[in-house]
Amino acid sequence: SPITGGFITENSAAYVYTGVEWNYPMSEKMTFTPSFAPGLYSQGDGKDLGHALEFKSEVQLSLELPKESQFGLSYNHLSNASLGSKNPGANSYMFNLLKKF
Repeated sequence: SPITGGFITENSAAYVYTGVEWNYPMSEKMTFTPSFAPGLYSQGDGKDLGHALEFKSEVQLSLELPKESQFGLSYNHLSNASLGSKNPGANSYMFNLLKKF
């Protein structure tokens, strides 16, 4: 499935991306979702990731909730694949509440 999204940090860094995700049902209530998305990063006052083009790799485990909703835990990593002079990367762990419309 196609995905598009973005985020802004407390230090005014921003990342917008578009890519793909795959949903693998593990049981009737649990779904495993890996995704990959290239995007554009603006440092702001945040971390210098070494390049404007960054790649987001993510895995998420979600629990189905009533009313077309899910609660999930995800881990993602941003990397520029050594396109820049440095590639420190950034990791995030998140709780997600997803609602289907």
